[in-house]
Amino acid sequence: MFKTWFKIFYRNSKKNWLNIVVNIAGLTVGFAGLLIVLLYFNDEQSYNASNKNVNEIYRAIHKMSDGEIWASSTNVEGVKYKEDIPEITDYYLSNSWTNSSVVKIDGKQLFIEDVLRGASNFFSFFPFEIVEGSSETFTKAKNHIAISEQKAKILFGKNSAIGKTVELNNRNFIITTVYKIEGKHYFMPNMVLQFKKEPEGHWGNFSNNLFVKTTKGAVLETINKKGNNVWFKYSTEPQAKNAGLSTEEFFKKHGTTVIFEPLKDIRLKTIADEAGPEGKGNYQLIIIMLSLSILLIIISCVNFINLSIASATQRAKEVGVKKTLGLSKLQLIRQYALEIVLQGVLAFILSLVVVELILPSFNNFMNKEISILNFSLIIKVALIALIISVFIGFIPAIYLSKFNAVDVLKGNVSRSKQGVFARNIMLGIQFLISGFFLTGSLIIFKQVNYMMNKDLGFKGDQVIMVSMNEFENRFKKYELAKKELIKHPNIEVVTSNSFTIGGGSSMSTNVDYKELSIQTHANAVDFNYLETMEVTLLKGRFLDENMASDTISNVIINETLAKELNIYDNPIGKKIRPGFSDETKKTKTFEVVGMVKDYHTFGLDRKIVPTFMFHWNTVGWVKNNFWKMQFKIKPNNVSETLKHLENYWKQNVEQGYPFNAEFLNKRFARTYKKYQNQKTLFLILTSIVIIISLLGLFALATLTIQQRLKEVAIRKTLGASVKEIMFQLIKSFLKITLISSIILIPIAFYFMENWLEDFVYRIDMPILPFIITPIILTILVFVVVGLKAFNATKIDLIKYLKFE
Repeated sequence: MFKTWFKIFYRNSKKNWLNIVVNIAGLTVGFAGLLIVLLYFNDEQSYNASNKNVNEIYRAIHKMSDGEIWASSTNVEGVKYKEDIPEITDYYLSNSWTNSSVVKIDGKQLFIEDVLRGASNFFSFFPFEIVEGSSETFTKAKNHIAISEQKAKILFGKNSAIGKTVELNNRNFIITTVYKIEGKHYFMPNMVLQFKKEPEGHWGNFSNNLFVKTTKGAVLETINKKGNNVWFKYSTEPQAKNAGLSTEEFFKKHGTTVIFEPLKDIRLKTIADEAGPEGKGNYQLIIIMLSLSILLIIISCVNFINLSIASATQRAKEVGVKKTLGLSKLQLIRQYALEIVLQGVLAFILSLVVVELILPSFNNFMNKEISILNFSLIIKVALIALIISVFIGFIPAIYLSKFNAVDVLKGNVSRSKQGVFARNIMLGIQFLISGFFLTGSLIIFKQVNYMMNKDLGFKGDQVIMVSMNEFENRFKKYELAKKELIKHPNIEVVTSNSFTIGGGSSMSTNVDYKELSIQTHANAVDFNYLETMEVTLLKGRFLDENMASDTISNVIINETLAKELNIYDNPIGKKIRPGFSDETKKTKTFEVVGMVKDYHTFGLDRKIVPTFMFHWNTVGWVKNNFWKMQFKIKPNNVSETLKHLENYWKQNVEQGYPFNAEFLNKRFARTYKKYQNQKTLFLILTSIVIIISLLGLFALATLTIQQRLKEVAIRKTLGASVKEIMFQLIKSFLKITLISSIILIPIAFYFMENWLEDFVYRIDMPILPFIITPIILTILVFVVVGLKAFNATKIDLIKYLKFE
C-alpha cells in the first residue's frame, strides 16, 4: 500500500515538478526566516534570564517635566525607598557605565575593559557563580576587588587569584572574589570594585544607576505609586517651598515621576534613554522581522494551496479509480494530505540547512554570535512547520476527495465557481502581501534616504574624536595635548565639548527666565568648538577667548531654547538662570551673547532639545564630564596624521591604553544604523516575496491556461485574434491585481504611518509608492501570465478539437 502510494506521489511530483519546486522553496524560505527571527529574539530575551532574582529586581528611572526619561538616578533616593517602602528590601547604586583601566601587577600591566564601580552589595543583585573566594569577603573593605574567571586566568594563569594585589588608578586592591559570568546580563564586568567613598548628592543630581530589590510577589503598580510618594515627600515638597510655589505649580514646571522598570524588560522594552553598558535591543526590528517572516509563510502557504487546488483536475481520474476500488473519503484525504506534509517536512529540513549557511552573514550584519544549536527552539519551529503542513495539506486533500467518481471517469470535470473563487481569493492575498512589501520598501527607502541627506546643522568632515580612558585629570591632559598637537601641520584645530555628537555624556537642568522654567541640556565647549563644527550663528557672537566674561557668565543658546523662552526675536543680553550651582554651591545668572541654529546631537528619531553652551571654565566641576578630544585634520596624509596622534597619545596622554579614534560623521551615522538595517532586511524580504509570488503565479498560470486550451482552440476557430485570446486569458489575473491594489492602500498606509511616527524628523507619507506598486504588479502579471497566454495561442487546433 505504502509502496503504491509513494510511486503515485513520485510520478505526480515528476509530472508537476515546477509546482513542487515552488511549494518547497517557498516554505523553506518561510521556515528559515521564522527560525532566524526566533533565534535572534531568543538571544535578546536571554539578557538577565539566568539571574535567579530577576523577578524581584527593578531599575529606577525618571520621567522629567519635558517628557524625557532618564536612566540615571540620584545618590540619595535609594535609602529612602528602602526606609519608606516595605516591599523594597535592598538597593544597589553604581556607575551608569563601566570604565576601562590599566591594571598593574608584578611589574606587568594589562588594559582591562568593563571595570564597574559601585556599592558593596553587587553580588546580591547580580549573583554570578563564585569560583574562588566569597562575595561576603568582597564587602568588608573598600580596597577589595572581584575579578571575572576569564581575566583571572589571563592575569594569573593556573595560580589562584585570591589574595593577590593589583593596582588600578594609582590605588592598590586585594582580590577577594573570582566569579564566573554565564549568560547575558545588564552588567557583564571584568572587574568589580567599590566606591572610594560613599557617594554624596541631592535630589536634583542624577548621576548613577539605582536598582531596588523587592519582596516576592510585590505588585509593580503599588511600588511605583509608593516610590512617587517618597519622591514627592523628600524632593517635590521641599523644593516647592524653597521656590515659593505650590506643590502643584512646582510639579507642573519641574515635576519628576519615578518609574521602576523590571530588570528582565530593560534590554528590549526600556522606555528610558539608555539600557545599560550592553546596549538597548531593537524590539521594533524584532517585531517587524517576525511579522514579515509570518507574512512570508502565509504567502508560501497561499501558493501551496492555490497550486495544489489548481492541479487537482489533473488527478481527477486517479480519484475516480481509487473511489471505485473502495477507498473511503477519509482514506483519500489522509493520502493526499500526507503528500503535502512530506513536502513540508522536506522544506523544514532544507530550512535548517539555509539557516546554517546564512547565520554567519546574519551575525556579522547584526553584530551577534547566534548559533543554530538551540534544540528546544528547533523543536518548536518543527512543530509549527508540521502544524502548517497538516493545515495546508488538508484543504486541497478535502477538495480532491469530493470529486464524483462517475463524473471524473467520464471525463466530466469542470471547475466549480466556489473553487475558482477560493483560488482567486488566495491569489489576491498573495498580491496583497507582495504589494505591501513593495510599498513598505519604497517608503522605508525614502525615509532612510531623507535621514542620510538631511542637513544636520553641523559639518563633521575630517573631524576625529578620540576617547580618554583614565578618569583622573582628563581636562588637564587635554589642555597640555592641545598646545603640542596643534603644532602639527595637518592638524587644523584641537577642540572639545561635553555633549558630544552621536551621544555621550550630557547634563540637564532647569533654566529659568522670568516666570518660565525649561528643562535644558547644558553643553560645555571650548572656544573654537562651534566654529569647527560649522554651526550657523543666527544672532550675536560666538564665545571669544579674548573676553574674560566668556569664561565667567556668558552663554550661547540654540533656536529651540530661544523659542521655549519666547526670546527668539531678541535673545541677546537676556539673563537666564540654570538650576545647577558652581564650586561655591551657589547658582548664578548667565547672559546670552549668541544664538545658533539647531543642530542634531542624537539621531533623527529624537528631537533637538533646548540647549545652552558655555566654556569649560565657567563651571569648573563640569570638567569631570570631559570625555573626548576632537581634532579637525587636513584631508591629505590622513594615515600619517593619525599615526602621529596615536604615537603622541600613547607616550604623553595615556600610557598603556589603546588609542580609540573615530571620524565624527561615522559616529553619528551609527544613530540611524538600525533603520538602515530595517531597510536592508525589508529589501531582501521584498525580493524573496516577489520572486516566490512570481514563481507561484507562473505555475498557476500554466495550470489555469492548460485547463482552457480547448476554449482557446474554439476561439481561434471562430476567428479570434491573438490579442483577443490573450486578453481573455489575462483579464481575470489583472482584475485580481487591481482589487488587491485598492485593498492594499489603507492597510499599507496605516502600518507605514505608524512606522514613520517613530521619527521626530520624517518625510510626509509619499503618494508615489501607492501608485508605483500597482503598476509594477500589473507589469509583472502581464509579463508572467502574458508569456504563457501567448504560447497558448500557438496550439495545434486539431489536437484539441478532433473529438468534438
